[in-house]
Amino acid sequence: TTKTILRDVTGSARPGEVLALMGPTGSGKTSLLNALAGRTPLGGTLRGTITVDDAGRDETFMREKVAYVMQEELLFPFLSVEETLTLHCRLRRARLSEAEVAASVEEIVAELGLAKVRASPVGRPGGLPRGVSGGERKRVNIGVEMVGDPEALFLDEPTSGLDSFQAQRVVYALRQLAAVGRTVVCTIHQPRSSIYGMFDQLLLISEGRLLYIGEAKDAVGYFASLRFECPNLTNPADYFMDITSLDARNPEREKSSRERIEFFATEAMTRRLGEKAVASALKQHRARSAAPTEYDPTHASWIQQFVLLVRRGLINQRRDFIGVRVTLALEMMYALIVSALFRGVGHDQKGVQDRIGCLFFVVLNVAYTSALPAINVFAGEKGIVVRERASGAYKWSSYYMSKYVTELPRLIPRLIFCALVYWIVGLRKTQYNFWIFVAIIIAEAMSLTALGLLMASAMPIGAALALGPACITIFTLFGGIYLNIDSIPAGARWIRFMDPIFYAYSALVSNEFGGDPIAFSCESSTTRCLETGAAVLELYAFEDVKVGIQIMAQYLLQIGIHFFAFNALRRTSKQYMPLSALTGN
Repeated sequence: TTKTILRDVTGSARPGEVLALMGPTGSGKTSLLNALAGRTPLGGTLRGTITVDDAGRDETFMREKVAYVMQEELLFPFLSVEETLTLHCRLRRARLSEAEVAASVEEIVAELGLAKVRASPVGRPGGLPRGVSGGERKRVNIGVEMVGDPEALFLDEPTSGLDSFQAQRVVYALRQLAAVGRTVVCTIHQPRSSIYGMFDQLLLISEGRLLYIGEAKDAVGYFASLRFECPNLTNPADYFMDITSLDARNPEREKSSRERIEFFATEAMTRRLGEKAVASALKQHRARSAAPTEYDPTHASWIQQFVLLVRRGLINQRRDFIGVRVTLALEMMYALIVSALFRGVGHDQKGVQDRIGCLFFVVLNVAYTSALPAINVFAGEKGIVVRERASGAYKWSSYYMSKYVTELPRLIPRLIFCALVYWIVGLRKTQYNFWIFVAIIIAEAMSLTALGLLMASAMPIGAALALGPACITIFTLFGGIYLNIDSIPAGARWIRFMDPIFYAYSALVSNEFGGDPIAFSCESSTTRCLETGAAVLELYAFEDVKVGIQIMAQYLLQIGIHFFAFNALRRTSKQYMPLSALTGN
């Protein structure tokens, strides 16, 4: 079924002014904002005409000269305010020199009133690190979109979640941005009277219908002419919400409120409020007689994007003291526990069992501590990246390659883990076998990290965190740990070829018991004696396993997982209809 969200909405937004889109919850104001900003959701249909300076919109204008500020402040928490703005300026205005970038950032900082917090971390709301206040974070969010020097700025609920003072400072900043000739359009739910007084134009909407558009200061008089007078000492915004909201408490109230909304919509059409607003805007435009704006995209090249994003990722990672320390502490703890339990394994039948048990724990530990943290870390980053991509800050490929590179330093604690476990437990005491052990663990960690990124890219965080352990459990069943490879049904044996745990476990066992002959003693009471490493490999059906091939297969598997993760991430950006797919302009 098709649902009509907006109907017969006509109006204009003029340079140098702030237009407030107001209406009750579910009225269609955010849908209208999205339509104006060229962000009609996939599957939506937009009929009608939207023009820019009396001409049709084009992709270049929407990409280069329109900024959209989302309601959520999606920012990297460990970067300072100045670093955040500087990074986006370099990404979107690559031709500027260092001095020009600094001057542009300084101008934005001054316009938005962020001078006192320019060196402070942006921070994370309600968590660590602590950063700027909610209102300042909103202004940083606006500043990120301002670095491209847009002509039109669209904002979805820029004052939501703020106290009245911070909300007023944000709207004041919007007035400052409009004062230099920009067009500013924002949705707002129920501003206090002092904020309402700062709007130049007002568009009221309810049930997808236009109820009023015109000067904000004239709205009270307009509704008074319709015999809906705003009481003295009452905030006009509160009053407008009262008379334009659908009251569904009972059938009588709902009918009455629907009739009132229909009356307002009919009056707006009869009085041609929308057409008058358009005519006024066109008259103002023609009076300016300005030359057409030339657009000169100066986005950073792929290499520049990659370098900037790698630098951001490493800075964010380095400053995450708690995350880094917790990861290192956990690796040390796991290594010491394993070392204490399995230290000094011998060359008897007990030693065979201990070696197998140690390698089993190592494989599972690496699997869980690679996949699940990758899901958690990327879950907090995904929204930021999708927002930045929607604004055209960089390409998906440059981001994903930078993400791959910035994940590599997280492997350093693995080296510490490997060194402690390998030498204290007393596995095969040769440098060659040790470094093969390290290579196997690194390959497994990278594959499971890729798996975590795939899950976080393809599904919501809750589903990814639930599916992650389930996948590891299934891989464990086919990894040769619990079930002998030869005992797996023939129709299911193909699963091991896409199983990172199989590649890691079989390679570790082969590295420990294969190669140069290794002998184990037997006690007379032992019912089954594994006298050589070859006998152990034969028992686990790993006698034909080649360590080098397993490591290579692990890396090929990792590449395949990254391919699917990259494409899953790209699909998340395809949430808006291209302008060419919409009816009209």
